Amino acid sequence: MESTIRLGLIGIYVAHALLAFVLLIVLKRKMKAPDYGVAVAALSFGLFLPFLAELAVYAVYRLAERFGRSGLIEDYDDYIDFKVVNYEQIRHEANSSTTLLPLTDAINSKDPAIRKHSILTHVNQSIDQQGKYLQMGLESTDSETVHYAAATMNILIDQYEQELKLAKREYDLGNPETIRRLATIYKRMIHSELITEVMLKDKRGAWLEELLKAKTLYPPSPWIYEDLNEVYYTLERPKEQLNSLKEYVHYFPERIEAHLMLINYYYERERWNEVKAVMFMMQTQFSIEDVPYEYRLLFEEWSDTTSWKSEL
Repeated sequence: MESTIRLGLIGIYVAHALLAFVLLIVLKRKMKAPDYGVAVAALSFGLFLPFLAELAVYAVYRLAERFGRSGLIEDYDDYIDFKVVNYEQIRHEANSSTTLLPLTDAINSKDPAIRKHSILTHVNQSIDQQGKYLQMGLESTDSETVHYAAATMNILIDQYEQELKLAKREYDLGNPETIRRLATIYKRMIHSELITEVMLKDKRGAWLEELLKAKTLYPPSPWIYEDLNEVYYTLERPKEQLNSLKEYVHYFPERIEAHLMLINYYYERERWNEVKAVMFMMQTQFSIEDVPYEYRLLFEEWSDTTSWKSEL
């Protein structure tokens, strides 16, 4: 009788160990690092108390979620979720964004005349995110500012639509410049942030369609691959984005922009080995001075600067 019980217990332990091993493999792909750590701890305790330990850990975990966790655990979660930040790039973006501060201040000015002038003059220029700044005017407490912002928004949308009509009228599959003109208008319209989400989806699809036509009908061109990179990114199609970037580097190895876009793709996904591989490939044809400042720190830290191409 005792031997039967002993064999039964051994069987439970063995079955639990096999189940725990399989679960660890499956859960690693589906769980975030902090939750996966809890699962590992629970299954480890389960080696001593099969199934009971898991239930106890799960109960404690649920209670902790319900009543809050200590600052220490939250700090540990932040540590686990830590992502590398390119502070050099942030610094340069901050420097470039200061040029937009006068526009923001003008739209939010207490003087109605200044607000009106900024809307009619500055926002009507060809800049990205026109809709964002016009939205500031629409949210103003001054009725005149709201009126001018709404009127300007309608005028700009109408201008884009008229540009599209003209570009489609001049459209000629035998002339690559007409396709590029149409694709550029779609791109500018999307960047303006003037249109609704429904229109945005439609314009992105139309933009991609023109880019694929140009890619199929004409010899490779940098603008096609750079636009494809952007549209695939916004449409969340990483596989197509990666393929187009690899083609870009293949056809234009002399363009540092192609390599940097590929680095950005890998960097955002924390694929560090691929980032370093692209850097290594770049060292044979570019000097460290060719690298833009926002990438310079990354390159200096992760590559052997002595192996870069020397300036002649």
